[in-house]
Amino acid sequence: MKKATDNIVCAVKDVLADVIDIQDRVDRNPYGVAAAAFGVGFVLGGGLFSQLSARVLGAVLRAGLLAALPRLEQELGCACREAKAADSAVGKGE
Repeated sequence: MKKATDNIVCAVKDVLADVIDIQDRVDRNPYGVAAAAFGVGFVLGGGLFSQLSARVLGAVLRAGLLAALPRLEQELGCACREAKAADSAVGKGE
């Protein structure tokens, strides 16, 4: 029975090592793994609903909106031009 249990434990470890493959992830992107570990620790430590997280989230959202604003303006401009073209085509009976 002990040998069967050891075999199962070894099989599970091998499968998890293949699926997760932490060492390969660390080799490919060490800063990303460190950031993920920091984020998991922050959430597990209860920092998700703190004033710090609210401030950081607000700053990130503002920066993201500022970065995305030119693209949004471009997309809305294209959509407005297409709508005007469609309205004028309908108005002319085309």
